[in-house]
Amino acid sequence: MHRTKFHSDLSPSLVIRLRKKLLLNAILLVIAASAIAYAWVVRDGGTRAEENGETPSGVAKFEAVVNGMRSMDVFVCANISDGLTEKEAELIAGTTFIQVKGEHVWHRLDTLTFDDTQITAHYTWGYDKTDLGHIYDMTADLTTLQITVDYCF
Repeated sequence: MHRTKFHSDLSPSLVIRLRKKLLLNAILLVIAASAIAYAWVVRDGGTRAEENGETPSGVAKFEAVVNGMRSMDVFVCANISDGLTEKEAELIAGTTFIQVKGEHVWHRLDTLTFDDTQITAHYTWGYDKTDLGHIYDMTADLTTLQITVDYCF
């Protein structure tokens, strides 16, 4: 029986093109699978909790009022019913900041104070490192699950 190597019959440039096509197809397959999984989770993942009007356990749902004009729901993976840790306070403040201002602004947490009923956070933010002259203040009432955000534009 005579065996030949597959690559020996092909030119090196053809092998490279085939490898590139194979890699591209693998990347497209991963992207498609990720998009399908994301769509499935968004469509079906929270259906049971949404039907009952409940927030999943281990998730705190806050209502944030921003600059007194608009409100939004802020969901944070934190169990605040057993007392508040510094990590949970930072997570609530940071999640609220990102939901209000977005991920593409520079920000620095300057002060964070908290107890079992309230979180107060002060950030400076800007559009780049040299523009950290804007302010952002947040107060979260843990008994009513209300967050008040005031920031300059």
